[in-house]
Amino acid sequence: MVYAWSDGMKAIQEFLKDKSILTSIILILLAECFMQIGCYKPFLKKSSYAQNVNKITDSAIRSFPTLKPNVLVLGTSIAYEGISIRRLNEKIKSKGLVAQSIAIPGSELMVQELALRKILKANPELKYIIHVNELHLPWVDRRALIDSSLAMITEMDRREALIKLKEDHYDVSWKDYIYLLIRWVAYRKDIADLILKPEKRWKEFRRELKKDSTEHFVYTNAYKQSLTPYQFNSVAECLLNTGPGKTIPETSDRHHLDALHKTCRLVFDTKFTLETNEMTDLFKIRLKNLYQFINENKIQIINVFPPVNEHLNLEDNDLRKEFWEREYKDILSSRRIDLSRTIPNKNNSDYYYDLIHFNEKGMEIFTDALAESILKHAI
Repeated sequence: MVYAWSDGMKAIQEFLKDKSILTSIILILLAECFMQIGCYKPFLKKSSYAQNVNKITDSAIRSFPTLKPNVLVLGTSIAYEGISIRRLNEKIKSKGLVAQSIAIPGSELMVQELALRKILKANPELKYIIHVNELHLPWVDRRALIDSSLAMITEMDRREALIKLKEDHYDVSWKDYIYLLIRWVAYRKDIADLILKPEKRWKEFRRELKKDSTEHFVYTNAYKQSLTPYQFNSVAECLLNTGPGKTIPETSDRHHLDALHKTCRLVFDTKFTLETNEMTDLFKIRLKNLYQFINENKIQIINVFPPVNEHLNLEDNDLRKEFWEREYKDILSSRRIDLSRTIPNKNNSDYYYDLIHFNEKGMEIFTDALAESILKHAI
C-alpha cells in the first residue's frame, strides 16, 4: 500500500514537472483571472444573454449623469420591445418625469432584481418603478435555473446572486455553483464560438466601438413586419401558415417567419391552468422579495398589465388578471394600470411582430397608452 502511494506521488510530481503542462495550467489560470475582472465582457457574443444584460444595465448607468431619470421601467421582452423610452419621455416630461429602462428579454424576477440592485449602486434618484407584469408568468416560473438565467445572473454581483438563489427558493445544483464561480465554465460556449468564428466576433466588436456612446436608450423597436400578411384566425392555423416550405410574403422575411412560428408553437404547446400551484406560490415569494427590496429603497411601484394579442384568449387573460388581483393583492401596488385591451380590435394583427411581441406600430400604441395613464392616474 505504501509503495502504491509512493508511486502515485511520483507520477504526480513527474506530471507537474512537465513544462508544457505547467505552461497550460498557468495560461488557464491567467485567463481565468482576466475574465474574473471583466476583461472578456467586451468580446461577448452580440445578443447573447450575457452580453444583452451587460449592454442594457451598463447603458442605463452611463445615461444617469445626463438623463437624470426618476422613473425606471422593469420587465421582460414585452417591455423591451413594447415601450419606446424616448417617446414616453416626450409625453411625460410636462410632469417633471424622466424615464429609463432596464427591461431584459427572458429575465426571471431574480434577474430583474439583481439588475435593479446593480442600477441602484449608481445612485439614481428614482421615485417610481414601472413594472410590466406579463399575466402568464406565475404559471411558467421555474424551480431550477435554466442556462439563460444562469448566464445573466453570472454577469451581476455573484455574492448577491447566491443570496437571492436561497431567498427565492431555487433548487441549485453543484453544476450551477461552478457556473457561477468559474468564468471558464460560464463562458465556455461563448469562447468556443469565438474560436470558431473569430472574424465575425471581431466585426461585432468593432461595430460596438463605433456606436454613439452618448445615446441614452439602448433599444427602440423598429420592426415594420406584422402578422397581417400571414392571414390566420387561430394559433393552429398560424402554425400551419408558418410551417416548413411555406411561402414568405413580400413584407416579411425569414427571421420574421421563424419568430412567428416559434411564438405560435410556444402558445399552442403551453396549456395553463388558472388555479394556484407550486409555481404560482413560488412566483408569489419571488415577487414579494422583489417588491420588498424596492419598497425598502423608498421607490413607489406602478404595476402595468400590457396589451395582449387578440389571437390569444382574452377572456382567459381577464381571469388571470383576476387571479393576480386576488392572490397577489397584498404584494401589488395600489397604482395599477390595465392596458391588456389597448391594441385596437380592428386590424389587430397590424400591431404585432409575432404572436407575443409588438412591432413599431404596436410599440407606439402601448407607449402612448402608458404615458396617458401615467399622466392621468398613476402618479
